[in-house]
Amino acid sequence: TTPVQTTTIPSKAVQDIPLNGRDFTQMIGLAPGFAGYSAGGYGSVNGTRANQVNWQIDGSDNNDLWHNIPAVNQGGVENIAGVTYPIDSLEEFSLQTQSSPETGRNPGGTVNLVTKSGTNTIHGSAYYYNRNEALAIVSPFQTGNPPLRNEQWGASAGGPFWKDHTFWFANFEKQKFRIATGNQGTEPSAAYQAQALTLLQQYGVGVNSATSALLKTLWPADALTGPAQSNNYSGSAPETGYSYNGVIKIDHNFSDRQSLSARAFLGQGNQIAPVCGTCVLPYYFEVAPIHVYNYSLVHNWTLSPRITNQVTIGVNYFNQLFSDQQTGFDVNSLGFVTNSPYSQSPNINISGFEVIGQTPPEGRNDITGHLDEALSWTLGRHQLRFGGEYRQAQIDEFYQRHSTGTFKFTGAQGPWCVNGGDCSGNAEALADFLGGYLASASIARGNAERQVFINTFDLFAQDSWQITPTLNINYGIRYDYLQPMHSDYKNLSVFRPELTASNGLAFQGDQISEVYPSDWANISPRLGFSYSPAFWKGTVLRGGFGMFFDTPNANPFLDNRPGNNAPNGLEGNPGGSDPVFTVAATPQAG
Repeated sequence: TTPVQTTTIPSKAVQDIPLNGRDFTQMIGLAPGFAGYSAGGYGSVNGTRANQVNWQIDGSDNNDLWHNIPAVNQGGVENIAGVTYPIDSLEEFSLQTQSSPETGRNPGGTVNLVTKSGTNTIHGSAYYYNRNEALAIVSPFQTGNPPLRNEQWGASAGGPFWKDHTFWFANFEKQKFRIATGNQGTEPSAAYQAQALTLLQQYGVGVNSATSALLKTLWPADALTGPAQSNNYSGSAPETGYSYNGVIKIDHNFSDRQSLSARAFLGQGNQIAPVCGTCVLPYYFEVAPIHVYNYSLVHNWTLSPRITNQVTIGVNYFNQLFSDQQTGFDVNSLGFVTNSPYSQSPNINISGFEVIGQTPPEGRNDITGHLDEALSWTLGRHQLRFGGEYRQAQIDEFYQRHSTGTFKFTGAQGPWCVNGGDCSGNAEALADFLGGYLASASIARGNAERQVFINTFDLFAQDSWQITPTLNINYGIRYDYLQPMHSDYKNLSVFRPELTASNGLAFQGDQISEVYPSDWANISPRLGFSYSPAFWKGTVLRGGFGMFFDTPNANPFLDNRPGNNAPNGLEGNPGGSDPVFTVAATPQAG
């Protein structure tokens, strides 16, 4: 009866499906039209981009607008979910493709989780899951059987507060994992240092006191004992993580015509992992603590046998930080970076060796409020539906890219790289470092933190017309408004070449009202059909046409990470109320 293709996985199947890490986002891979890697739900639905799916829980928002991917169960380091919505809490998982005017925000489809409710009888579960390398086949490509462990345990229960009227349901779960990295890296060991010092003496170059102090402080002593050869240090520190996750839901029936449901999910955890395949120093593993909360309130009201109404209010909260595992360095006293506000290692790249200080202070707080209204009215063969929704997203981001400094030493700057000298080896690069010969250097100074707001709303009207028992036509119209991000602090900058007085910089709220023009004409006609041919019993043919407007994610504007050391985004320019200056050093001996 509907032109919308909906893939619904009911409660028993949800519980029985084998899911790596019991991550609900992987169930999207069971839907027709999905292609890609299902972990984190990151794949294409019907040819759309991987971040063009609208994720919801009990009809309320579950999107992290920073990436336009799920907030709850978003992959942290190494794509393992930072928090997990307990599978024992799920009554249903569904993916609905977009063709009716009611669906929108993203053109790929809408995923919705339905949370279990309590009943008139007490019911519940207790469970323990353990993935362990002892129970797995040993790979022929590895030596031994290193740890690969994931434990998840928890319990759920539900029942009545007031029989036939008020019900409760609750679920708690803990996850803990440990994965051996087994990586090997190349470190500037004492043997390599001896080779570099020989070069310095050969060419009459003194040791730079600042870089020498860095070597003694920023590298752990046990990592500098290997021979002067590649992969001279084997890391034994594993990737680890944990999360605590809880769901609670209250349902109340005022009468057989009116009900109210309130649900909360609370999750928090932390993950620690290397940032690359050859990164082995635990000092510079990435640490990513995370907090995700999701709330919904749903009111259903049957106004008459023909008219029903549903109002949904939701709040989605996402907070995650990133940093190196080892902090607390007094970088100012080392004489290499002065007046640094951070106690983290600079990003130092000595060609041929492991790069250190790869995770600057960074993170974000993303909060979305969601209000949805839908009214259904049945008139004979017509089912009319009207409604709309409003979302306000607030993002407070503090990605301090380049703030600790980025310094590169290649071996090509010192006197050993002239007159045909060999400057391609690790010893030459380390000699550049110890002699203070920079190949390139840059550092960003200023406050890159920005708070932005993004408001969106839509209205829709549709009619599902059951022309015959085998033919249904759905037609209607949808209107979307997607407001460009804005801030009250006049610190979002864009380039306008005509503004010569400000060197081409324009600030939202000052010289310009918006970072890009608003579009108030986002009108979407939608038309679809479903047909069950008499000659092919049990088969339904569906088709649809429509225009779709996609909500853009925020990080291309605020964290686009250019590869040429240019400003990081709208927040990275030297002007306005919160200027950020990116300063480059001239390569020379220090």
